[in-house]
Amino acid sequence: MLLFNVAICDDIQNELEDIKTALRTYGETHPEICFNMDEYHTALDILNVVEKEKTYDIALLDICMPGILGTDVAKEMLAKASDTNIIFLTTSDEYAVEAFAMNATHYLLKPFTQEQFDAAIERAVAKMPKEILLSLTCVDGIYRVRTSEIVSIESQGHYLLFHLSSGKTLRQRGKLTQMYEELKKYPEFIRIGASYIANFIFVRKVSANIIELSNRKIPIPRRSSVEVQRAYIDFCRKEALQ
Repeated sequence: MLLFNVAICDDIQNELEDIKTALRTYGETHPEICFNMDEYHTALDILNVVEKEKTYDIALLDICMPGILGTDVAKEMLAKASDTNIIFLTTSDEYAVEAFAMNATHYLLKPFTQEQFDAAIERAVAKMPKEILLSLTCVDGIYRVRTSEIVSIESQGHYLLFHLSSGKTLRQRGKLTQMYEELKKYPEFIRIGASYIANFIFVRKVSANIIELSNRKIPIPRRSSVEVQRAYIDFCRKEALQ
């Protein structure tokens, strides 16, 4: 199952519900895809979340909202994550030129049909980067997760907790040692002590005893402190040279 994080923002409740219903309908006919939906009722609400480093695969945005236009919201979202697929939904074609100038994935006029909505989502899904996917057999189903979504993995008893960039946590039965064997070929992942795997891409700060990620902090055992700091410096150098 492919997991996509979707933001929906519309200041009119019934139109927001229409968008949610259309997305659910698409999902019902595409069981291989799971949409993790967050809904926002004002442009300010979604901007507050974006400023806290939350990113989305797809953003379904109304344009004409009080105070802040959806196009301005899109610019902020793209500044944080340039690969976000922006789909505008609006009653006017007035902003179409501006929308496509910022490389929007689609521009839908309200009211839209399910067929038109499906075409927009299909375009967004097709644009998703073809990344490495992990199949996770979790307590509530089987998920296919991109490695770039994994912020950290935590061992808790007989289970592994996959903390994702969306804020969602997936729980799978397994051992950290086996999971690290699968992930260690990717330079962004490092094992930290007996209980954690971290993704350097999401690191904000590394100190002697703490690695600070975008959505959590992981303790570094004293014996591993120098090794973790060196590994992070090496990772940053290689990233800068690419």
